[in-house]
This record gives sequence, C-alpha cells and structure tokens, in this order.
Amino acid sequence: MNAGRGSPLPRLGRIRTEAAGTEALGMTRFGTEASRIDGSGFDIRTDVSVIALTSDDAEIVGTDCYGRMFRWERLTGLQLAGPFALHAKRTIWGMVLTPDDLEVVTGGADGTLGRWERTTGTAFAARFAAHAAPVLGLARTRDGHELVTASRDGTVRRWERTTWSPLGEPLRGPFGAVRAVALTPDDDLIVTAGQDGTVRRWNRTAGTPLGEPLRGHDGPVQSLAIGPEGREFASGGLDGTVRRWDRGADRPAGAPLMAGAPVRCVLLTGDGEITAACSNGTLHRWDRTGQRIGAALPAHATAIWSMTTTRDGSELLTGGWDRRILRWERITGVPLRPARTPTRIETVPRLEIQGTTPF
Repeated sequence: MNAGRGSPLPRLGRIRTEAAGTEALGMTRFGTEASRIDGSGFDIRTDVSVIALTSDDAEIVGTDCYGRMFRWERLTGLQLAGPFALHAKRTIWGMVLTPDDLEVVTGGADGTLGRWERTTGTAFAARFAAHAAPVLGLARTRDGHELVTASRDGTVRRWERTTWSPLGEPLRGPFGAVRAVALTPDDDLIVTAGQDGTVRRWNRTAGTPLGEPLRGHDGPVQSLAIGPEGREFASGGLDGTVRRWDRGADRPAGAPLMAGAPVRCVLLTGDGEITAACSNGTLHRWDRTGQRIGAALPAHATAIWSMTTTRDGSELLTGGWDRRILRWERITGVPLRPARTPTRIETVPRLEIQGTTPF
C-alpha cells in the first residue's frame, strides 16, 4: 500500500507531520472517535502499514511503521507471533508472501529488501540495498521468483528473489517518485503510479513503455489495483479521486469516482466492484459501472494504509494508523466481530497479490 514512511520512534513526529501535510487536500475528518464503526476488528497496538493474508485466509501478516512484522489469526485477532524487528525502525511500505506462504519479502523506507521466514521472522539472507531512496511499492510474479520494486528515487526495478540479481535495466521516466507498482495476473505488464500524476504501463521482460502515459489525476497517484482478469485497473490519487482504465486504452474509462479525500489504497474485485480507502479513514465503494454503493463508511480514526480480501472475495480487511485491523462483509459493508474460538492454521499454496502504497 506504498511510500517512504520510514522512521524510528524518535522520528515518528516528523513522519506524522509529513503525512498530515500531504493529506491536506480534501481532508475531512469523520467527526469524533465515537463516530467510527466500533465493535469490529481488533486492536493491534501498532500503526500498520501493509497487511496480507496467507493462502488459506487463516492468518494476517502485517508490517508497521517501526519496521516490524506481526502475525495474527484472522477470525479471532489472536496475535500469533511478533513483533519481529526487520528494517531497523524504518517503515515497511512493501510486503508480499511467496506462493507457499513460507517466506515474507519486505521493502522498507531504508531502501532495502529483505527475505524472512514467515513463522519465526528469521532472515534468509542479509537485507539488500535495492534503491537509493525508500521502497514505496513491491510486487511479485505468480511463481514468486521475480520481484518488482518502486522507489522514491524515480526508478522501478526487477530482481531475482533468491539472489537479489537485477533483471534488466531500471525503468525510468519523468515521473519523480514512483509511489505504487502492480503486475497484471499474466505477468506481462508492469503498471506504475507516479508523483507526476501519471499511470504507466511497461512490458515486463523488455522493460519498454506501452502506449502513452495515462493522465487523469490532478496530482500524485498513490495506489493501484488490477482486476483478477487483468483487463482493467484502477488508480487512487492525492486529488481524492479514483480513475478506471482499460488495459489497452490511453484514456480513462468513464468519469472520475469522487472519494473526497486522498485515496491511500484501492481494490478491484472479480465482480467489478471498486473499493477505495482514504486518508480520513473512510471507505468508499462503486460498482463496475461507476455507481456508488451505499454511503461512505467511517471505518478508521486515521488513514487506511492497506486493504486485502479473502480468497473468495467475501470479506474485506483494512488496516491503518489507528492501531486496528477491521474485518468487513464486503458485499454489505457490515463490520464483522472477532470470533470467540481460535481456528486451526494450515499453509496452502496460492497466488498472493500485493498491497498498495502511501506517500
């Protein structure tokens, strides 16, 4: 879900100040703490930056603004393990699981990548200096062998996961910081979101741009989501809008979807529904035609930095800087309360789709 949110405890004030400054556009606080939807989700005692689900949907793996990783049981909120200190108190903006769920790969505000054993947090190798500035986005191919990183240094790079060997030349363009990156399900296209307000498509193996830069946002693009079939994708911007795009077209598909506050992360589900999470803690939903579904949900007290869904798309999970992870019935928007009894966790391989990015 993401940006240079890196900082140790002494620097947290600077980060929050920086975040507040970037969120000034369209920032409308949703009332008081009491106005939030309560009784759902669980307290996690940390400011979460990225969340992902294991392939059986039983476990949430999360990272935070202190460079740490945690594991929670999805249904009960029980903390299974952590915190594991991974990135020297620098925010982890990118995180993916390998298809077998055995390994967590992270990208931090320190510009490094790391590989970790999921259950213990043990490093498989020393952290690798991938970029000269914070890693803001991280994606992987279906087989998990290749990683794609986006950075504030203005480059997108490809890496062999187990050796950190670079694959091809860095992707560069006149876009300043690259705030988000995603791969189409067929692994053919890399899609990037830039500080310059553009969305760009690249041939993954050749490293060449495809078509013209996609323009529609009035300001930096902060998040990306690609549909399960790879034919369409969505972008969320600091301008408080979500734009829809067809894979082969050079202009937006339809009018902008208005969220009214900076969009920090966005999701596209198999039924064509678009969900946007904003810097003021609200959730917004639209159907595939762009019609709004219900009213905005006052979900979190502060910015929502990451979202994901269960494998069948029935449940949505959100995490933010109010130290809570919330669970929602996706179709109805009804919050789900933690279960009373724990569930057994077993690892089953699956395709993991990365999360979003911030600054």
